[in-house]
Amino acid sequence: MATKKNKKIDKPMTPEMVQMANAKISELLAKQNFSSIEEANEFFKKHINGKKIDDLFFNKKGRKTNIEKSEDLVYEAYESSPGEGKKLVQKALKLDPDNIRALNYMADREENIEEAIKLYKQSMSIAERKLGPEYFNKNKGHFWGLHETRPYMTAKLNYANCLNSSGKIEESIHEYKELLELNPNDNQGIRYILSGLLLHTENYGEYLKLYKSYKEKSTFWLFNYALYLFIKKGDSKESNKALQDANKCNKYVIKIMTQQIQMNLEPPSHYSPGQEDEAVCYLMDNFSIWMKHKDSIFWLMKFVKK
Repeated sequence: MATKKNKKIDKPMTPEMVQMANAKISELLAKQNFSSIEEANEFFKKHINGKKIDDLFFNKKGRKTNIEKSEDLVYEAYESSPGEGKKLVQKALKLDPDNIRALNYMADREENIEEAIKLYKQSMSIAERKLGPEYFNKNKGHFWGLHETRPYMTAKLNYANCLNSSGKIEESIHEYKELLELNPNDNQGIRYILSGLLLHTENYGEYLKLYKSYKEKSTFWLFNYALYLFIKKGDSKESNKALQDANKCNKYVIKIMTQQIQMNLEPPSHYSPGQEDEAVCYLMDNFSIWMKHKDSIFWLMKFVKK
C-alpha cells in the first residue's frame, strides 16, 4: 500500500527571521530607482507580492558569495531544531567569521553566561568595525530604523542583560544608556529595565530624568514612579495619587504584593496590559526593589484597606 509523503509544514517566522527578511527587502529596494509610487507598486506586485520570502532570498538559485551562503545557513538555523541549528551556524561562521547574526545565535543558546557575554561582545566589536565611527555619529538617535544596525542593537541589549544577570549592574546600566542614546524611541523597551536598575542603585536624579523623558501610562512606568515618590516623600498625597494611577493600570500588582493572590512563578511567554501575566512580569523585574524599602509593603497594605 502506497503511503503519502508528509508535506512540509511552514513554521512561523521568528523575530530574527523577520529582521533578516526585512533587511533583504530593504537592500533590494535600495538598488531600484523608482520614479513614482506607481512604479514602486508595480515592482512589488511583480517581484514581491504573493511570493515566499524563503524562495525570494534564501532558497534563491544561482551563484552566491560566501557571505550570502552564510546568511542562508543562519536563516535555516532559525527554522531548525536547536541541535541542527547550531551545526548550521558553525558552518555559517566558517564561510563568514564576521557573521554577526551567527554569533548572536550562538550566544542566545549558550548556557554559560560568561561565554555568552564573550560572544555578544565579539559580535558588537565586529558590528562597530563594519559600521565605523562616522556611521555611529551620523545615525545616532535613529539606529533601530536602519536594518543594518538591528543585529548590533540585539547583541548589545542581550549583552547588557547578561551583565545585569551576572551582577555587573553598573556595567549593564552603561550599556542600556548607550542603547537609548542610539535609539531614543526605544523600540526594545530598555527604559523599563533601566528605570528599575536606577531605583535599585539609588540613582534617583538619573531615574527622574529618565521618567520625564517618556510620557506614558503603563504598569511598569507608573508603579516604579509611585515607588520613587514613596522613597523620596513617604506616605504622602503625591505618592498615594501616583499609586492610585498605577493601580488603575494593573490591579494585580498590589494584590500579589499584599498576598491577596498567589503569584505564578513561571515567567509568562507574553503578557496583556492590565492582566495578571503583566503583573507577574513587572514583579519579576522589580519586586526586589520594593523589598529593599520594606515600609513600602505596609504602605501598600494601608492603600488596600482604604
